[in-house]
Formats: sequence, structure tokens, C-alpha cells
Amino acid sequence: MLKKLFISKVRIRILEQYMLDLNTSFHVRGLVRLLDEEINAVRRELLNLQDAGILKSQKDGNKLVYRIDKRCHILQELRSMFFKESEIGTSIMEAIDSVDGISLVVLTESFLKKRYENKTDVDFLFIGNMKVRDLTTAMSSVEKNFGKELRFSAITKEDFNFARKKQEPFLMNVLEKDKIIMFGQLSDLL
Repeated sequence: MLKKLFISKVRIRILEQYMLDLNTSFHVRGLVRLLDEEINAVRRELLNLQDAGILKSQKDGNKLVYRIDKRCHILQELRSMFFKESEIGTSIMEAIDSVDGISLVVLTESFLKKRYENKTDVDFLFIGNMKVRDLTTAMSSVEKNFGKELRFSAITKEDFNFARKKQEPFLMNVLEKDKIIMFGQLSDLL
């Protein structure tokens, strides 16, 4: 889908690198080596992304370094699109497509940063009136494909609203940290 939406293959590949880690920075030659693309194409797309307000540049010694401009108003939507199009994102979306009743899927900071700070950290939060057995089966197939155990929690909308009012630590941990909405609307979390 992104290849049809964006006209530049190089721009897509550059954005993929930045969307993996919003705190990363690259200089032109570093991206050229990483992506195995022509230097002029990389330079042109970095300037296009800077003009669009997605990247910003600054001098670091004698190099010009580009990083995400975190004030970019479409950053979360872009990040969500790129993750949904990634291999694991596509696999998850295909697997849960067969599960009825899911109204919201949240990918958590624990998954993004590949670390768990406490026992209650999860990779995914599923909200809705789904059958937990169906969800577990779907997520098991994703785990097999990627050879990695995924931590997830499923909660009804009513229980979610109750936990949010009570400011349950588990839920506040998910809501207050970095996250990507994979399915549903951000407004459903508010």
C-alpha cells in the first residue's frame, strides 16, 4: 500500500529506518551505506522529508545529521502506517482479522523497545468483546511465525473504562507510554 501511496522507493526506505526508532539519527553517507542507494537520491529525499516537516537537520561536527522532528503533526499516523505495513504488523493484522469483536489494538512501548520494565508489561492490548480463546489461537500463529513469545492482554470496553477511572497501574503504564494504535481510533482510549 505504501508503495502506491508514496512515489519514491528511496523515501519509503528512509522513512522505514526512522519509524523503527524515533530517536535515531543518520547522516547522508550512513543512510547510503545502510540502504545501498545512490547518494543523490538519498540526499534529495532527506531534503524532501525535511521540507515536509518530518525530519530536521543539525550539524554534528563536520556532518549534517537528520532526525525525526517530534513536533511533526502527522508523526503518529505515519508511524502507525509503517508499522502496519511491516512484516510483523501485517502478520498480526491478518491473524486478528479472523477474531470477531476487537474494537482497538494497541502496540505498546514494551514491544517497540523490546524490553519489559515490570511483570505487567505487555506487547499488545486488545480492547473489545472478543473471545479470548480465538485471540489466543490467532496470536499463537503469529508467535510461531516469528519465533517469539508475545505478551498481550484482552479487556472489554467496560472493564477498560472502569480500570481507567480507577487508574489501574497496568493500564496507566500502557496509556502513559509510547504506543501505536494498530486498529481502532485513538479517541477510543480517551
